[in-house]
Amino acid sequence: MTTQTRAARLGQIVLFGLGAGLGTGALSVLIGAVLAGGLTRSGAATALGWGGLGLTFLAGAIIYSQNGQRQIETGMRARLGEGYRAPGLPWAQILTALIGAGVLFLGQFALR
Repeated sequence: MTTQTRAARLGQIVLFGLGAGLGTGALSVLIGAVLAGGLTRSGAATALGWGGLGLTFLAGAIIYSQNGQRQIETGMRARLGEGYRAPGLPWAQILTALIGAGVLFLGQFALR
């Protein structure tokens, strides 16, 4: 197993974020076009806004879930008399979702 540099890992997160943004954007524009009965510029911008909002909520849900899990694990370990240092937030997943949301919001801004 080879080690990965910090720059390579950051580049991978950005690449995954761009992929998440483009994939979510394509899906949200497709759904918006089907629901509206056609594709317009303002409809695509609105769909990209909703997709970006969805990815932003996804990042928040990851944080919320991780904090809840941390509290449960800490409480269970405290009852057993064990000290426990909970793991940190999964920043790779959070940043991937937020970068994807940023891509969609930029696309929305460009279409307006």
